[in-house]
Amino acid sequence: MPYQKQTFLPHPSVKQKPLHASIFPLEPIPYTSPMLYFLYLILLLLLWRTVFWNPRKLSGVTRQPPLLLGHRGVRGERPENTIEAFQLAFESGLDGIECDVQRTRDGELILFHDFEIQGKKVNTLEYPHLKSIDPRIPRVSELLDLAKQYPGTLLNLELKSEGLRTDGLERYTLHLVKQYGMADRVVVSSFNPVSLLRVRLLDPKVRTGLLYSPDMPRFLRTGLLAGWLHVDALHPYFGQIDQKMLISAHKRGLMVNTWTVNDEMRISSLSSLGVDAIIGDSPTALLSGRARHR
Repeated sequence: MPYQKQTFLPHPSVKQKPLHASIFPLEPIPYTSPMLYFLYLILLLLLWRTVFWNPRKLSGVTRQPPLLLGHRGVRGERPENTIEAFQLAFESGLDGIECDVQRTRDGELILFHDFEIQGKKVNTLEYPHLKSIDPRIPRVSELLDLAKQYPGTLLNLELKSEGLRTDGLERYTLHLVKQYGMADRVVVSSFNPVSLLRVRLLDPKVRTGLLYSPDMPRFLRTGLLAGWLHVDALHPYFGQIDQKMLISAHKRGLMVNTWTVNDEMRISSLSSLGVDAIIGDSPTALLSGRARHR
């Protein structure tokens, strides 16, 4: 009798796995509600805004508050944002300097306030060209060299930044501060919150300060962004400061550094309120106003 191949069929009650399931025995991924992802995101944002935000002081600054900072060095007695102005501020007995940092087309970090010079953007010009227009425009490195001669003082470097894009200003400023070993004496401030966020992400060790004033757009005219940017200081216009604001900021560990104050009585009252630093044009007015308080 010829051989016949026999086929054995499973009982109808036995369920068979598809062929792909036996070759790739993967369990289906459990479904996760989009709402759960949303809740995770909210939780992370809250942690970033609260637990992960720890404002810090400047360990390298040994002067006692309220600190008096020369606005662009001094104004009037010397050309602003020049080495002569910075030296006069230090020699007058001020506790530090506030100045404006920009980056030139050829990569130099310079101290200059306006975004334009002779109708051209500063960051589109090379340093030799700028020096030919104004020979007194210094590099940031020159200020850092000078500041090393005055230990314990504070440097407030304001980044002059517009818009969302960057020309590398934040990265190169941080590199220079680190190169000079002065991160414990420097506050990097800006009116541009995107610039401050870059600083925080590039080097969390460097202290930052949020600049704002009452004439800015509504969401930028207060310190509400401070927690999201993880800043260490608030830099409001002096007219925005009151006792309630100071108590709230200090309770959170924030320094409050205000600008630009040139009236002796106002300087005295701000000192009495408890601000941490006062930025002004005149060393004489700053020192006299603080002396009234003390």
